[in-house]
Amino acid sequence: MLMEDDVDGGSKEESCITDFECVDVEKDEAFRKNPFMCEHSVDHYYYLLPRAKRSRIFRRKKPPTVMPSQSTSRTKGLNIRISLKRKTIEAVDEDLSMERNKTQTLLDEKQSKLEDREKKIETLLNEKQSKWKDRERKRRKIKPIIDPPVLTDKLKEKISRMGVQISQVKLVIQKVLYDTDLSYKHLRLSIPVNQVENKDFLTPQQKMVLETRDIVSNKKSKIQFNLIEPSLEQTKIHLAKWDMSNSSNYVLLNDWMQVIERNNLKSGMVVQLWSFHQDLVPWLALSIII
Repeated sequence: MLMEDDVDGGSKEESCITDFECVDVEKDEAFRKNPFMCEHSVDHYYYLLPRAKRSRIFRRKKPPTVMPSQSTSRTKGLNIRISLKRKTIEAVDEDLSMERNKTQTLLDEKQSKLEDREKKIETLLNEKQSKWKDRERKRRKIKPIIDPPVLTDKLKEKISRMGVQISQVKLVIQKVLYDTDLSYKHLRLSIPVNQVENKDFLTPQQKMVLETRDIVSNKKSKIQFNLIEPSLEQTKIHLAKWDMSNSSNYVLLNDWMQVIERNNLKSGMVVQLWSFHQDLVPWLALSIII
């Protein structure tokens, strides 16, 4: 904004050019034509000049002096900013400490859960191990109490009355009754083949029959025996052979659970199983030792 009409007025010159003073104005035609410019016009013209001439033509006056009241207000503002910054830092530190505490609490909870889980697993393992030890203790092999095993007097008398010589009676096995021999889940008396005393208590024909399978059910065939129970009652029972992965067992099936009930058989009892033939009819005799 140029002031051409007020060249002779000294008051306007003082009011327009306040922050800058002109040096060597006569050397430039523009300043000779328009020596009075406001502050924005001077700044605009200053930036239109080449860089080399800017510092030579214009120079800034000293910055205005700050009054004591202005200094006090600035100091107060600075103090306010500093206190706000301090409070912000304190709030951030408090949030960080709370987050750290939460994280530590979560880690402690996880650690306690892991410890509880390990204790439970250890307890279960100990219980299983103790159960296995008890089971092994119950299933330990008991040596024959009578060596050689002999028939009881009552059983001898019973067999003799049937017309069978006692010398023809053969011991099949002497064993301890286990829980599996008495349970309704298994429904059988197990006779391990490797614990059989006389391997020839079966004829070759009977052994062949036990190895054959039924065409319809694909199960191994069974042989029916007459059985003399410990109470000297007579019943019929079936003998079969089951092949396991590492061993084979003879088993007494079908009416075995009724034999248990009639003779009050218990786990831990020691029994003997005997075999003989009466006129080519196979017989088994069961007696309780202990």
